[in-house]
Amino acid sequence: MTEADKPKDKEEGADVQKRLIRTAIDQYGHRGTQVSLRAIQREAGVLNEAAIRYYFGSKDGLLDACMASLAARFIPVAERMIAQSLADGDGQKVTVRDVAVVLVGAFYTLQLSDAAGIKLIARMIREEGKTGQDLLVKHFGKAIWMLEAELQKVMPEKPLKAIRLHMFLAINNTVNGLVDQELLWRLPPVEEGKEHYCLSESELAFGFIDYITAGMGVASPRAGKS
Repeated sequence: MTEADKPKDKEEGADVQKRLIRTAIDQYGHRGTQVSLRAIQREAGVLNEAAIRYYFGSKDGLLDACMASLAARFIPVAERMIAQSLADGDGQKVTVRDVAVVLVGAFYTLQLSDAAGIKLIARMIREEGKTGQDLLVKHFGKAIWMLEAELQKVMPEKPLKAIRLHMFLAINNTVNGLVDQELLWRLPPVEEGKEHYCLSESELAFGFIDYITAGMGVASPRAGKS
């Protein structure tokens, strides 16, 4: 990018960066992480083809910015839910299910506002290998470790190795379950008079929470052994 092509002021530059990040989340989320940088730049309505490399350096830099943007919305929700749901100050003992509610609820809240963002997070796990997984830990780690610490409080007898494994599996199942839930509506019906399998939003949510709870709450002594 030449001097003449650079934004005239910081506000203009910030707007271009936001448009590129938003477009990248949409394109990568819906179409896959192999979408070209040129396609993203054009879809964002940014005329200069060097803009992405100027602001982000590379595809990895753009993905880093995308994950930072999604985490900036996810972590405050997770922190608020942890403070509200996992505070052990009213005499009610915190349970594994309470932790599962926060985990599922925080990701579900993000999906409601940004379906492409959840799809991108799932793709980062599956399509971007070590780079994608490292970026997820980098940006979402704060919330993950907070929830892990809550599980340690609930299950002090469970080895940390097992808790971390089950937390990872819970996150993986939550993200991919939210992305793949449309498959449910293509399954055969279990009720008379229905054309396909049906669940209300609350039934789906509580069913998913029950599933995650069982996975995180089952003791696994073997996981604590080398």
